[in-house]
Amino acid sequence: MTEETHPPLLDIGLLRPHEQTDPIRLEELKKQLAADGYQKDPIIVDERHLIVIDGHHRILALRALGYTKVVAHKIKYLDDDRIIVKTWHPAVKGSRAELLKILQPYLEDANPAENQQAALLVLSETQHPLAASREAIMSSLLGRFSIEYAPDVETAKRLARSEGYAGAIVFNSIDKDQVVKAALSGRVLPPKTTQHIIPEKPVDWFIPLETLNNGVQQEQTARRDHQEAGSRNPLQN
Repeated sequence: MTEETHPPLLDIGLLRPHEQTDPIRLEELKKQLAADGYQKDPIIVDERHLIVIDGHHRILALRALGYTKVVAHKIKYLDDDRIIVKTWHPAVKGSRAELLKILQPYLEDANPAENQQAALLVLSETQHPLAASREAIMSSLLGRFSIEYAPDVETAKRLARSEGYAGAIVFNSIDKDQVVKAALSGRVLPPKTTQHIIPEKPVDWFIPLETLNNGVQQEQTARRDHQEAGSRNPLQN
């Protein structure tokens, strides 16, 4: 038995988050976990510092449901050059007028000539620099809007033009050192800041929730057929 085929159970209290969670997404995931009765795939953790690389929402949802442990896959985060970190770009659903009202203070002060690193508010036909940090922008949006996170700029711009979306925010890139600094300092990043490309991570695992607190892992009940996975709701993250 190896970690690659049977990732270990870790105490949730020992893990170090590097980013916050989206409260709306967290509530949705709590309901799904309770209904499904399983943890979808191991979370990903840096083996040196136990920094959570992927799975913040699953961890908090499980803890809220009374579970103390989580199945995790450890990686050599800083040492493995194959692990790539990108960023997500939030596409905001709802009223464009409400979005503009919320972001108006940042639009008024924005000066693209002075701040080439500014985030951009992308609307259907226009885009506007935002004179604020990612933390300030996301703090103003979270809990007020339902947000879909686009994996690249082109997808974010396409969603901004789609029906039902108020607009999208395009953010600058992030690196691994910023991730580690955020986790170790406790000054965590906003939700869905990081998008990690992790080779050879375990997928298509369905870990029964009843195995999490008592440390029992059943050899084949944690993993099911890939075709069955395709028929399930992919929300868990």
